[in-house]
Amino acid sequence: MSARAQDQLERLLLALPHLADDTELPLSVLADRVGTDVSTLLRDLEALTTRDRDIAGFVESVELYLGPGHVGARTSHFKRPMRLTRAEVAALDLGLGLLMLEKPIDERAPIDRARRLLRAAAVSAPPVVQGGAARTQETPALPVAVEPVPDALLERFGRLWEAHESRQAVRLRYQRADADAADERVVQPWAIVRAHHHVYVVGWCTTVTAMRVFRLDRILEVALDGASFDVPADFDVDALVRNGRLFVSDAPNDTLVVRFSPAIARWIAEREHVALDTDGSVTVSWPLADDAWAVRHVLQYGPDATVLAPARIVTAVRDVLGRLLPHP
Repeated sequence: MSARAQDQLERLLLALPHLADDTELPLSVLADRVGTDVSTLLRDLEALTTRDRDIAGFVESVELYLGPGHVGARTSHFKRPMRLTRAEVAALDLGLGLLMLEKPIDERAPIDRARRLLRAAAVSAPPVVQGGAARTQETPALPVAVEPVPDALLERFGRLWEAHESRQAVRLRYQRADADAADERVVQPWAIVRAHHHVYVVGWCTTVTAMRVFRLDRILEVALDGASFDVPADFDVDALVRNGRLFVSDAPNDTLVVRFSPAIARWIAEREHVALDTDGSVTVSWPLADDAWAVRHVLQYGPDATVLAPARIVTAVRDVLGRLLPHP
């Protein structure tokens, strides 16, 4: 294909999506959107429709309607532009950026590469013709910037992985979400897993003599303790990950059951992969590992969430609301 024919094909592939769904546009408007002038656009359209020696019964796949200064088309083909619009580039970057924010540090590299490719493609936007003069399109602003992972966090992750692989206990400074200051723990890292957009260390905490879970971004310091350990034969980390979430509890068979009103049920059902009830509501069950988490989780939905079980969570939610609401 010659350079002239290739340019003409590109202009047609850019023009036809604007005429989809029986849309009719002024020739000047369509030429401006394509990045050419009216006379060039008319020659392109004529080349598309003017052919010799069509066989009998030939049916046009693309029908063009040229009027005084206007053009329309009827076709089931070519309804997508040859290149992405600026809004589409920005939307793609927004989606990739949000996905990257949700992923743990060990899964961000492929998304970062995809965003770099997207940025490189967005830089070389071709010029367009407007008012008889060529102008360069501005590169769309990329709306989500993910901060690089701190080197200190990567270093802590590396030490924890080394301790897990070599079966050595570690000393941690850990900042709990409900604590004002970090505390020190001695932990045997039995497993390092990803669940619910975070990386966790699962293991035996000799400080409290119980199995515990530590979120990586809340670990402030890591140092090898020197003591060795063996992972119990009956330890199964896969049994702790349920529906993408990690649960460790002294009462693993306890279950939180919550009914969500029809006002928000559709979004809850989509997120939790459950079916709606006949009245439009949805009922969801979770393994209950932390009563305080259950109360916080329910209260964030306000009147649209009702606890069905267990009874102690119903009482706990009522107690919290009773303390918050003014007394008559």
